[in-house]
Amino acid sequence: MKQWMANGLLVLVTIIWGGGFIATAAALDCFSPYGVMMIRFLGASVLPLLLSIPAWKTTTKKQIKQGVIAGVLLFLAFAFQTIGLQYTTPSKSAFLTATYVIIVPYVLWLIQHRKPSGKDILASFICLTGIALLTLKGGEWSLDVGDVLSLVCAVFFAVHIIALESYTDGNVFLMTALQMLTAGIISAILALMFESWPNKIEPAAIGSVAYLILFSTMLAYLLQTFAQKYTNANSTAMILSMEALWATVFSFLLLKEQLSFFMILGAALIFLSILYMELDTTKKKE
Repeated sequence: MKQWMANGLLVLVTIIWGGGFIATAAALDCFSPYGVMMIRFLGASVLPLLLSIPAWKTTTKKQIKQGVIAGVLLFLAFAFQTIGLQYTTPSKSAFLTATYVIIVPYVLWLIQHRKPSGKDILASFICLTGIALLTLKGGEWSLDVGDVLSLVCAVFFAVHIIALESYTDGNVFLMTALQMLTAGIISAILALMFESWPNKIEPAAIGSVAYLILFSTMLAYLLQTFAQKYTNANSTAMILSMEALWATVFSFLLLKEQLSFFMILGAALIFLSILYMELDTTKKKE
C-alpha cells in the first residue's frame, strides 16, 4: 500500500474518533469510567481475537510482548481521557489530547536520541499558546482537572503511537486483539474493585457504547494498526490529531456546545501548530 493511501485510512480514523468523544461523554452519563472502558475494549476484542486464531501458531514472544505493552499504554491513555471527560467538554478534551503530535518528537528524542528541530520547538510554542487560550476562563488562565488529565492522556497516546510503529511484521488482527484484551482486562479489574454497575441503563447509553465498541475502538484500531505498517510515527500523530477538529464539529452540531472567541482562537493555534509540523515533515520526505 502507498503511504498516501495509508494516510487516507488514518483520516477516516480521525472522523470515527471525533464521534467517539461525543459517544464517550454520553456513555459516562450512565456508566462509570472504567466500566465504559471495560465494555468498549473487551467488546472490541472479540472479532479481532477470532480472526487472529490462525496467526497464533507463528506468533513470537516478542510480538506478544509488543501487543501487551501497546495495550497497557492504550489503557493509560484512555483512562486519563475518559476520567477527564467528566470534568471538561468533548471539544476541549479533543484538542488537548491532540497535543500528542507535539509530544511525539520529544519522546523520540528521549528514546532514539533524535533532537527536535527548530521547527519542532516553534510548533510546540504555538501549541502551548493555543492550550493557554483554550483553557482561558473569566479572563484568567486555569487548567481544570479535566484539562490536566487530557494532557497526561496525550503523553500516553504519543508513546502508544511510537510503540505501534515498531510492529511492522506481525498480524494486524493479533496486535489489535492483544491491545484490546490487555486494556479491557485492566479496566475490568479496576471497575470490579472500585465501581458499581448502574441500576438502570438508558437506550442512549447502549447506542453510545455500541458505537465505541464497533467503530471507535475495533474498526478504528484495526485501521490504525494496518495503516501504520505503511507510514511513520510523526505523520501518524499529525494526521490523527485531526480528530480534535471533528470532535469540535460534532460537539457544535449534536451537543450545541458553546465556544468562546478565545477557545476558538486557542483551538485554531493548536491546529496551526499541527499543520506546521506536517508541512515540515512533507518537505523532509521530498
